[in-house]
Amino acid sequence: MMRMRARQVVFGLALALAVAVAVPALAQDYEMPVVTGDHWQRSTPQERKAFVLGAATIIELDQEVQGTPPAKKSTINAWAQGLSHFTFDQMVAAIDKWYAEHPDKATRPVIEVMWYELAKPNCPPGTFDQSGTEEEKPMPGKKAGKGKVAKP
Repeated sequence: MMRMRARQVVFGLALALAVAVAVPALAQDYEMPVVTGDHWQRSTPQERKAFVLGAATIIELDQEVQGTPPAKKSTINAWAQGLSHFTFDQMVAAIDKWYAEHPDKATRPVIEVMWYELAKPNCPPGTFDQSGTEEEKPMPGKKAGKGKVAKP
């Protein structure tokens, strides 16, 4: 049982690392695997929670690396402030609910659901430029069309 739990946490952390917020100022662009709703819906509840835990760990790590204040154009504070309203179980439930309510959007990346449906709406005014919509521009720090869908 303990070995399975450790495997699930490692799996979740690996997934989160694959889709985590970009570290600022990389010398070149790298394609990262993208975890979609299809992957999410086929995951166990423990794997889903491990994914969210991994994403939170990456956010915390990025906050630590960037220090105060964070790098210009960083969205790390928006991520942290926007997700601070949720427990891990609440995040998992909100993501589950979003995919259940939007079955035609199962190819949407989980990290986008976390950003547009959980973090961004809960950010204090002025945290970042909130003028665009998801259809108008890609996630902060992400160029349109970058990334590849991870194999299931």
